[in-house]
Amino acid sequence: MKKNILLLINGFGIEQPGSYDIYSPELMPNLDKLTKEKLFTSLTSLALEYKGGYQTFSIGINEPLTYSIIEKNISAGTHKTNQLLQYIASQLNQFKSKLHIFCYWDNNNTLAHLTEFLRTINLYLPDTKIIIHLIFTQKSLSAYKNMANTLTMVNYDLAKNVSIGMVTGEHNLSKALVFKDYIKCWITESGEKWKDVSKKIDVLVETKTLPNVARTFSISEGIRLEENDQILFFNYSSVDVTSFAKELEIQKYRNIKTETIKYYSLFPTKSDKPIPFMYNFAVSSSYALNSLKTINAKCVILDEREKCSYINYYMTGLRNLVDPSLRYIATDGGVLYDTDKVVEIVKSCSEELIIINYEIDSCKNIEEIEKRLNLIDDLIGKIETFTNENNYGFFISSLYGIEKNLYNQKNELSKVNFSARVPFIVSDRNLPKANNTISEGTVYDMANTIYSNISSSFKGSSLVKKKSSLLSILYKKKKEEK
Repeated sequence: MKKNILLLINGFGIEQPGSYDIYSPELMPNLDKLTKEKLFTSLTSLALEYKGGYQTFSIGINEPLTYSIIEKNISAGTHKTNQLLQYIASQLNQFKSKLHIFCYWDNNNTLAHLTEFLRTINLYLPDTKIIIHLIFTQKSLSAYKNMANTLTMVNYDLAKNVSIGMVTGEHNLSKALVFKDYIKCWITESGEKWKDVSKKIDVLVETKTLPNVARTFSISEGIRLEENDQILFFNYSSVDVTSFAKELEIQKYRNIKTETIKYYSLFPTKSDKPIPFMYNFAVSSSYALNSLKTINAKCVILDEREKCSYINYYMTGLRNLVDPSLRYIATDGGVLYDTDKVVEIVKSCSEELIIINYEIDSCKNIEEIEKRLNLIDDLIGKIETFTNENNYGFFISSLYGIEKNLYNQKNELSKVNFSARVPFIVSDRNLPKANNTISEGTVYDMANTIYSNISSSFKGSSLVKKKSSLLSILYKKKKEEK
């Protein structure tokens, strides 16, 4: 088997129209050279952050498996007879209380699923007041497209007993002081209010505010929490909801018997108290570590310690599994930017696949991105020399591209848009450009291409293909003419 190195510049991608120009041959001369001399293509990546990128790389899907679970239940109609859903309905009927749904809105599929559950509840209790509190999780301005129409539909057209209460960005839930204000808004119905949804969306677009950091605002009246109300977290991932109950218990705005309030969730949550859930998480039968095991290969991943746990979750097919075939090296303390140390680490690794993670997502401004890319480019040059001398495979790519507004050197706010497509370079002296072609594909296709390069016994397909003899001759003639 052959040793292969995958260097990831996460957050980096192909600059989209309207994006500030960051990449240049002068900024990254080594990368630029490889795009011209080696196999080079672009890959589709719909992810906008680390977790989504690693999920696609490992199991080949963009949405969580939880979406397919709900889809199947809705198609079969079994969601209508879900025992927990029926229990929630019985509690609402018994106490004549309201249902507050905290909906983590990833995309339009989220609201399509929620609509089906609301219709089921309304079959039992057509007069029960249901308040949907939307939590924006999206990290792209493009998510605002058609959002106003969707919100209007939910607020006015779905059912007379259903309305939208509070709307906030998911990032606000993790900031203690901001979250206190969020709970205050819920308890007292204070804070920013917008009756015209489309106007508020226009403001968010004009101010270039990403949905996941949007400040809290309310749309409807009569949304405040009362005793015996029921709370449902409509979540597709294991979100941490511990602070909801804690903040309600210590708030001083109104006297509420919090023991009368019940919590439920769509899928399991993180909490210091047990919260009943409707469906359990699934695991994937096809994933990165399993693919490597089919060719008896091992992998080592270099990244910051805090990221290793969730990388492992996706690499092992949505399992919290420790496996001797998958090892991690923590790179906290700037180790990754000492090129000599990185090369020494690579030399010491016996695994067939070495993944080195860099990222530009945490950069605070454009100048910082440029400096980081320049440092990474220096390492690219050294690893390319090292891998060529030792006949290793060397791959350069990114699992996702960022889309955000950052200040440039003139202190002007500029749009940086690396989303949608990421670069993919294959540098291997056994795969010369003269004799091979490379196709476009996805981040998952990239993973299969690397496994195929580790061992020819891998059953998956590769983006790299041998040229026909005629194409090879024409390529050589063209090169000689130059």
